[in-house]
Formats: sequence, C-alpha cells, structure tokens
Amino acid sequence: MLRFFHPAALLPLSLLLTATVQADAERLESDLHALFVHEGTLEIGEISSGLVRDRLIAESLYFTGHEGGELWIDRYIVSGDYDAPSDVTLEGIRLDAFEDMPEALEIARLELTEPGRAVPPPDDEPLSEMRFAGLSLESLSLATAEAQLASLAGLTLTGNFDEGDGSLRVDALEVDLTRLIDRAPEEERSEMRMASNILTDGSGQLRLDASADAQWEENGDQVRLASEGRVDIVDAFGLAYTVTLPMTLPEGADPTTLMADDALLETATLLGGDLQLTLSNQGLFPRLLTLGASLEGVSEAQFLEQARTQAEGFGMMLGEQVASVMRGVVDMMAGSADAVEIRISLPAESSLSSLAADPMALPDLFDMRVEVR
Repeated sequence: MLRFFHPAALLPLSLLLTATVQADAERLESDLHALFVHEGTLEIGEISSGLVRDRLIAESLYFTGHEGGELWIDRYIVSGDYDAPSDVTLEGIRLDAFEDMPEALEIARLELTEPGRAVPPPDDEPLSEMRFAGLSLESLSLATAEAQLASLAGLTLTGNFDEGDGSLRVDALEVDLTRLIDRAPEEERSEMRMASNILTDGSGQLRLDASADAQWEENGDQVRLASEGRVDIVDAFGLAYTVTLPMTLPEGADPTTLMADDALLETATLLGGDLQLTLSNQGLFPRLLTLGASLEGVSEAQFLEQARTQAEGFGMMLGEQVASVMRGVVDMMAGSADAVEIRISLPAESSLSSLAADPMALPDLFDMRVEVR
C-alpha cells in the first residue's frame, strides 16, 4: 500500500535547512568584517542565500581604509559547504588609491576553486598557507584617471607547482610601457625607453601571452619531471621549452619537499634527461642589429661580421655547439633565419650541483644539437 507524505512532514527539515543557511549567512558577514577590521571600515549591502544552488551571496561590499584607499566588490559568492566551499567567486572588484597606489585596479571576475575556507584569514601566516585547487581571473585593468596602463584578458592557475602538478595560462597581457616609463625616476628613463623601443618596435605597447605546465610521476624511489611552456611577446620573440628529467631523490625526500627546497633539488641524482629550447624571431632580432650597429658606430654589415667573428671565438672556448647557437642568433639578426632550436641530452648519474660547479665543461658533458631554421 502506497503512503503519501503530508506536506507538514517536511516542515522540520525545512526549518533545519533555513536555520543552517541563516547561520552560514551570519558567519559570512562576521568573517568578512573580521578580514578588514584592522585596516578600515567595511559596509555590506545585503547577504542572500539559495537553497537550490547551495550558495551565499554578499552584495555591494564597500571598504574604506584608514589611509583613504577604497575597495568595491559587487558580489562575493560562496558555493557549497561553508566550511569546505567548492568555490568562492568575487565579481566587480575595484581598488582605488590603495596602499600608496594612485592607480585604479579593476577585475571583472576572480574565482578560487576549493579554497579550503569561505573567507581568507586576516593574519599573514595562515594566509600564506592557504591552498586552492584552481584560480581564474577575467578582465583585469590598471588605469589612471587619464589612461589605461595595463590590462589582462585572463589568467588561469590550476594545481600546485610546489607539489609537482600545475598549469598556468596568461592571456593577452598588455602594458603601456611609455606611460609607465614616464612615471619612473628621471635618471632611469633613457635606458628604459631604449629597451621599450627594442621590444615594441617603438610603439611602447607590450603584448604578451604565456603558459606553463609541470607534472611529477613517481615510481618507487624514482620520479620523472615533465614540463613544457612558452612565452610570446608579440612583434618581438617567442620562447618555448620542454623538459623531461628522470631522477632519484635523496633519502627521505619526496617531490613536494624537493620542489619547495632548492638546495634539496641540487642533491637529486639525474638519470639522464632531455631539454628542448626554441627561440624564434618575431621582429626583435633585426632591431637588435640596428641598435648594435648604431651603438658601435659601424654599418649593419660590419656589425654582423663582428658578431660572426665573436661567435667563432666563443666556439673556440666553449665548443662548436655554443658557436652554432651564436651563429643562429646572428642569422636571425640578419633575417636569414626564423628560429634556433637547441636539444640537450643530460648525462646519467649526475647532480645539478655537480653540473653547475664547472660550467665551462658542460658542452663536453652534454649531447647538444642545434638546428637553425
């Protein structure tokens, strides 16, 4: 026989859920105030909740610092269990004249995945220990009242590089170097303008995209680090790399402690390994030729000849592989090459500290191949 629940039977559960949500809303308000209490005054428009989507939303946050800085946050959203949120999202962030920074910083959206707590701790030490599974940022802008200084379309960070499994993406970072240099000390501006002109072909607008991935694989007392990444500075150059390093760790060490302690990393025993590095010309190297010839007071043809002679000199001291790299760079300056690719196979049963102890001997230890394209 079927029995149907009377609606009144659900009333205790509804009351319990309502009480829990109300308690979490009060905790969110209290924790937000505690985060800012020593730095200034925080106002919160309202806090609402959604039983269906299991989230809390604090709206219209406005903070005024003791030194006059201001912070606005349109929405502060906590999703999932308050004590272990699935994610925390901030929308419509604006910082103005904060901590001696006259510029205004705006971020459309910032999301932390599995941050461990709904609100960051107010103390620096616990804050430095706070972990999250992922971070994503959308549409960042740094501007003065007159103009925009920098912008970033997006940034994504997942995993944890210290623990050997991480990924970073930087999308469309743009920096107005001209305006930033105008704000630098006067005695530093000439060299900064020279570097800016070389990187940006005189436009003063630096544009960059970048990515990096790293992963550890463990097999008994051996681990394998695989990493790859790239940096592209538009109209300047591109740099891409891939690294594979199998190694045995010092006794008692694991990948987490290895990545956190550089000294410990140097004592790991390499079991060979491969490195590939590709440097590509996107306009920078011909400009280096023009600058070098101008500084030396010679023609570009004379400067190229001097550079080729120097490349052969480095080859006599450091080996033919090094000379090949230098010749490839000179060829990119001359416009007869687009990229230099370097492939290195590392020796087995060696440590990073022993390799660094005698840099002059490295070309003889490595199996190094250079391709100029």
